[in-house]
Amino acid sequence: MKKRLFAGLLAIVMALTAAACSKKTEPTVSTESETPAPTTASQENAGRELSLKESSLSVTTWSSPNGATVNLTAVPSDHAKDDTAQFVIRLDGEDIKTVPCEWKSGAYVASADLNGADGYGYYVALSGKDGSFAEVAVNTPENPTDEALVNLASSLMPYCSLTLNDTALEGDSLTILSGYALVQAPRITGDGDNVACAQANLVMTLDGQEIGRIPLVMAPGEADRSYDATVTDLSFTVPEEIGEGQQLALRLEAELTDGQTLTAQGGSWTAQDGVYSSTVG
Repeated sequence: MKKRLFAGLLAIVMALTAAACSKKTEPTVSTESETPAPTTASQENAGRELSLKESSLSVTTWSSPNGATVNLTAVPSDHAKDDTAQFVIRLDGEDIKTVPCEWKSGAYVASADLNGADGYGYYVALSGKDGSFAEVAVNTPENPTDEALVNLASSLMPYCSLTLNDTALEGDSLTILSGYALVQAPRITGDGDNVACAQANLVMTLDGQEIGRIPLVMAPGEADRSYDATVTDLSFTVPEEIGEGQQLALRLEAELTDGQTLTAQGGSWTAQDGVYSSTVG
């Protein structure tokens, strides 16, 4: 009796097991839509267009003319907390200074000490708290807004030049037939002083000793704070005979309104075998 009962139960279990194994398992499909990840504030602000509303550069001169301090003030079009900026200076395409800006009274401010050189470019690199970035050109060699700051060395250093195109030396007369004189006053000065050319003279010397002087009338030139004069038919009286190796020389001598004196060699004539040998330059 027990054997028959056990056999019956075993048959039922086997039948149920076979039915379960033959049943195909279907994949579970979710009908619920996925909930998008929450958008952060930085994602909402990503892609901000950073720019400047206005900017300006000023300069503070040093006691020596071999450099200056350039000061930046830049007002951004938009500013958020934790936004930053850097003052970037390049020379001949290479970054030479990067100065972090301070945020003061609604503007970025920074200063950079620069040696006298020509070809500077000035930029502001803006960084937003959301990761946005933009570099804004303020004053560059390609698009100068203030050429004096681009060519800092030329703007700090005054100079003059004298070009003699044609001269004639006959007897006791040396005549400048054609020439050109130029005086360039500094375009960048301390305290904004407007330095100009006060006077200019052509000076003839014999072995370094002055033997003649002719004043020039200098007119404003094309460049800022430049002055020039065309030199034609100006004659100096010189010794008819000078010793072997003695030298006549002509120079331009200019005085600026701040007291500086500038000189430039124009040409020289040396006695050799009783004949003047001329060098013009």
